[in-house]
Amino acid sequence: MEKKKAVPFFLSVVVSIGLLVFLLTKIKFSDFIQTFQNITIPALLGFMFFSLLGSGLRAWRYKWLLHPHSIKWKDILMVTFIRNLFVDLFPARIGSLSYIYILNKKLKYSFEASSSTFVIAFLFDFLTLSPILIMAIFFVGMGTTALSIPIMVLISIIFFLIFFLILWKIIPLSNLFLKAYASILKMTKLRGKKWADLSIEKIKSSRDSLEQIQKKKIYWPVFLLSLFIRIAKYISLYLLLFSLLHSHGILFNAVNFFKTVLGITGAELSSALPVKGIGGFGTWESAWVLTSKLMDFEGRLAIISGIGIHLISNLFEYTLGIISLLILYSPSYDRRRK
Repeated sequence: MEKKKAVPFFLSVVVSIGLLVFLLTKIKFSDFIQTFQNITIPALLGFMFFSLLGSGLRAWRYKWLLHPHSIKWKDILMVTFIRNLFVDLFPARIGSLSYIYILNKKLKYSFEASSSTFVIAFLFDFLTLSPILIMAIFFVGMGTTALSIPIMVLISIIFFLIFFLILWKIIPLSNLFLKAYASILKMTKLRGKKWADLSIEKIKSSRDSLEQIQKKKIYWPVFLLSLFIRIAKYISLYLLLFSLLHSHGILFNAVNFFKTVLGITGAELSSALPVKGIGGFGTWESAWVLTSKLMDFEGRLAIISGIGIHLISNLFEYTLGIISLLILYSPSYDRRRK
């Protein structure tokens, strides 16, 4: 098992170092340092504000989905900050599962409440991607990029329909998954073992919890809240991009918001890769540069801004996540909760 864990970790380190070194050879390191030295503070503070706003809205959505289970604002905010810390550390965004672990193991909420709210929030995160992406595509304009606009729109619509159908048919799909899982356990002669029976019960209880959320008929409000979460994220990174590029003579109105949305979306798709850099470093920047070039960004600034955006945004989220972990796992905090 140790060797199996070491191989992907080693590959991630190699990917991160290799891609970052390659990108840095394409720019002057002095330009990179000067960019950070001359960063625009008001725009940087704007990034922090909207980033915190997005986290607050995400925490509100979790709190809403957890109802009738009550949770204190300080607890759900820390859970959200910890989720933000881990979400990019592992491939395919599996770090977001830390939400379930912290809520269930540390804060003692039931597994079904933790897992069902995670699934619904996860689906809405992807469901809200397509509308904003389509809007950005049309605002950027037909024929102004090297990308095929009709193909991008078609992919976005298909992507939206897939997640809409999953959300709409979440209970039948859960039943189908449960039957398939039970059949696999039976075929492999694992059915009857304590852990196998327990896992089936957990899946059943999670399905029932999903059904309860569905009966509350709050999908439209949750969809709108999820849209605001995504918009807050894009605005925060847009301001961060401007704070880095301003010292290079780029004015605020010259930083196209919708091109930024497309660039960020392209970069974030790298998180779906089975092998990615540590914390996404290397792969995120490379995807940003590739998308930015397709969107007619200057190559040198694309590299500087890509590394800068990812580094600063991760440091901000890591700081909040680590502080939340230290508070949540401190003995004094446990005593105050009791």
